[in-house]
Amino acid sequence: MGSKYELPLVELSPIEDFCSQNPCCPPNMLSPTYPSPTSCLPIEKLKDVEDEIAAANELLLDLALNERSPQEIYRNAFRGLEGLYVEVTLNTDNKVEGHVQIAGFDFVVLLNEKQEVIIPYSVIDEVKPCGRYAVPIHEASLRDVDPCFRREVAYHFGEVVSSSPELLHLFFGMRLPIYLLSLEAKRIELTFDGIELKGFVTDVNKDSIVLRIEKELRIIPLAKLTLIKRKKESIS
Repeated sequence: MGSKYELPLVELSPIEDFCSQNPCCPPNMLSPTYPSPTSCLPIEKLKDVEDEIAAANELLLDLALNERSPQEIYRNAFRGLEGLYVEVTLNTDNKVEGHVQIAGFDFVVLLNEKQEVIIPYSVIDEVKPCGRYAVPIHEASLRDVDPCFRREVAYHFGEVVSSSPELLHLFFGMRLPIYLLSLEAKRIELTFDGIELKGFVTDVNKDSIVLRIEKELRIIPLAKLTLIKRKKESIS
């Protein structure tokens, strides 16, 4: 899918920050830094404090998210878990594990040693982080863009972002039907309504996905999807 602006983007000197000839800000004054321990508390006491903080944060999060939709809750949660290994419990009581690769608008992509797993937020019951540290994700960042491109984004946001799938995902999150377009002509394993099907994707639209199983074509509504699996070795 082509676009006017392509990623990855090129990092330039911060002096040319906004395609401007005359710098508007004075140079930064360096402040002295000193090494320090992560905490002055003993390890046992620090663990108790961290547990209390985690419990308080969980309570505050529950109170704050009461009026939000499950889709919005999981979207924000997975964005904070990108790069981490997680365990996801589905409303079918099945569990799936993997690193959070993409946190889309209405779905998440997990990647483990064997396969890529695509899960709509609507079928998720619970998410548990299994890893303590996130794996660095080497992706283009708006901090590294060409200054003239930064200016275009600032002054022509709608035109620029709408012309780039990468920027649409960066700012708003990609929707499931758009991501599934990348599976066309790929062999997948699909689960819906307790039924498992294996076949090749022949078509995708905003409401359904078409699977070819031998000589038969099956049309599966996206609203009934539980998950989609694709073998890792087949990922291009």
